[in-house]
Amino acid sequence: MADEETKEEATILSKHDFYFETSLYEVVKLSELEKGAFHGDVDAYSAKNSSDTTYSINTEEIDCWDDWNPSRTSNVRTGFFLITLTCKRKNNDVLRFTIFRSKEITMKIGQWPSLADLQFAEIGKKYDGVLPEEDLKNLKKAIGLVAHGAGAGSFVYLRRIFENLIFETFKNNISVISTKEADFKTKRMEDKVEILKEFLPSQLVEMKSIYGILGKGVHELTEEECLKYFSPLKLSIELILDQKIEETKKKQRDADVKKQLQGIHQQLAKGGK
Repeated sequence: MADEETKEEATILSKHDFYFETSLYEVVKLSELEKGAFHGDVDAYSAKNSSDTTYSINTEEIDCWDDWNPSRTSNVRTGFFLITLTCKRKNNDVLRFTIFRSKEITMKIGQWPSLADLQFAEIGKKYDGVLPEEDLKNLKKAIGLVAHGAGAGSFVYLRRIFENLIFETFKNNISVISTKEADFKTKRMEDKVEILKEFLPSQLVEMKSIYGILGKGVHELTEEECLKYFSPLKLSIELILDQKIEETKKKQRDADVKKQLQGIHQQLAKGGK
């Protein structure tokens, strides 16, 4: 009974996150990786074409050997593989990954373009207009550091950006929030998210249990812990920024409709004279 209570449900890593979010040499259990991660298709952003696309996945052996798996009737190929992702829309964007895979784990040991290069292009295009220049620089620094396995260093920058966005959300809605600014600043991050839940993406609010880690100093966390929380915290930042982008688009659409209606009204008024 105790084992059942303490056992955590494994989080499945999507094939997208494996290729486009996971840093080199990070060990991934095959049991926690999405099935079909080494074949089929994966949707992602193409930096080369500046658009979303679908990549086909092709896997080739580089140096492999048989590894007997008692739970199966045949041997499992263990060793090094070359995985090629090719843009299916234009066939001109090719990404390459070198991985090690055994019967239990896998890890990326090389890739081209680099993880940082892939993410920089998407971030620069999407968030240049909604994220302050300093925070955009910090986000790129964080991605660059985590791409090289520097979890603690990357976490410092990411945490700073997230805290800035949360406080910005509070300031933008302070007129309808009962909590005073001085009290808000002293709250734990998960409590801040709860206070702002009406103004934040619902996905982010549902993830609020992870924000307790933000209350710890970086010196209290291991590199592994920082790397573990990097992706969900980065996703939290992206959710807030994506919501800001949608709000800006909605305001622009509303303004366009209002302008068109005013034009129609003026034409009708002239015709009625």
